[in-house]
Amino acid sequence: MSQHPKSTLPMNFANRSTLSKSETADGLYTDMQAANYAETYFDALYSDNSDPWQYQTRWYEKRKRDMCLAVLPKAQYDNAIELGCGNGVFSALLAPRCHALLSVDCNKQAIQLAKQRLAESSHVRVLQGVIPDSLPTAKTTFDLIVISEILYYLSPNDIDTVIVWIKQNLAIGGTLLCCHWRYVIDGFAMTGETVHQRLHQAFNHSALTHQSQIIDSDFLLDVWQYSPNSVAMQENLV
Repeated sequence: MSQHPKSTLPMNFANRSTLSKSETADGLYTDMQAANYAETYFDALYSDNSDPWQYQTRWYEKRKRDMCLAVLPKAQYDNAIELGCGNGVFSALLAPRCHALLSVDCNKQAIQLAKQRLAESSHVRVLQGVIPDSLPTAKTTFDLIVISEILYYLSPNDIDTVIVWIKQNLAIGGTLLCCHWRYVIDGFAMTGETVHQRLHQAFNHSALTHQSQIIDSDFLLDVWQYSPNSVAMQENLV
């Protein structure tokens, strides 16, 4: 799960060559600026730290992971993808619930760490790639799409591209889980609040059913399902 900046960036990152929305001369936040800024941002975070968000030590992170796993409406998934896998801590927990899992992240160091962590999970593939350029384009559908702590690093246009991709690649009966930090991230145009507003606008009048929502003080967690059936309905309880 590539996430929010709860650690301090190296001092030389303040001299970045790309600009945030508020810094551009014409007030526009271009896709190229967003991509370059995010790449530099994560390179700085992972430059001398294999766990920049302390996934493995913070109770906040473990609690959030447990909540994400618990809210999934199915026990098992055939073909899953995680966008923004970071160093693979959540991927390792997700893997036992998937027959096949593709974990994607833009940062080379994070990908190396994720590959090491998942080396014994032969059904998991770890891929380095920038979202949305590296979204799978083959005619392969996923019955689980996990997007956590990544969309606010993208430009609004790129978020729209991801939304279109979800609509085209989420399998019938499949699950979409989105989780994002609620606070402002310095230098980025979007926040978890604006990202989830955008997601609700895109999916609330679509074939997807809003299955679950957790509004935590620190993060937003939404689950959509390409099915009208709740968990109780799936198990013939109602």
